[in-house]
Amino acid sequence: MAALVFKMGALLLKQMAKPLGSRFEKWAMNHPVARRYIISAAQVVHRWEVYITRGAEGKSGKAFVGAMTEEKSVELASKIASEGFVFAVGILIVTFEYDRTRRKEIEKKKKEEQERQAILDQAKRERERLRIENQEQQELIGQLLHRVERLETGIQEAQQRRVKQSMWGGFLGPRAL
Repeated sequence: MAALVFKMGALLLKQMAKPLGSRFEKWAMNHPVARRYIISAAQVVHRWEVYITRGAEGKSGKAFVGAMTEEKSVELASKIASEGFVFAVGILIVTFEYDRTRRKEIEKKKKEEQERQAILDQAKRERERLRIENQEQQELIGQLLHRVERLETGIQEAQQRRVKQSMWGGFLGPRAL
């Protein structure tokens, strides 16, 4: 739900960026300090444009780049202000989306680690339970083996008595052992 609200807000901001950009352009062009900086930026952009165009045409060497007229500077500066605002809004949206996604990934990894740790703890408890059960079974087996040995000893003694009794075939009668 939060992601949907965020995305809708981002879309709204993106749609409003152009009209807000034109308002920012008007404000910047009417503000004396901002106007000066934007016109300076327009002159720099003009120089770069000339150098890039000359490089693309294969021309080399230094070239004189004259200052633009006031009217052209203001026109380019207003475009820079407007597009700069739209670009800044776009950067802001991408930054927030990246940060939100990164936090979501961190939370997901944290949750996976907790689940993995819970599984390991459960396995450890199960191993301990099985070890104790095995130990109890070993003790029970030892007790049963002891009982079997006593029973076998008792049976052997009874068989030996019977053999002694039947040795004389009962001729002398029952023998006392």
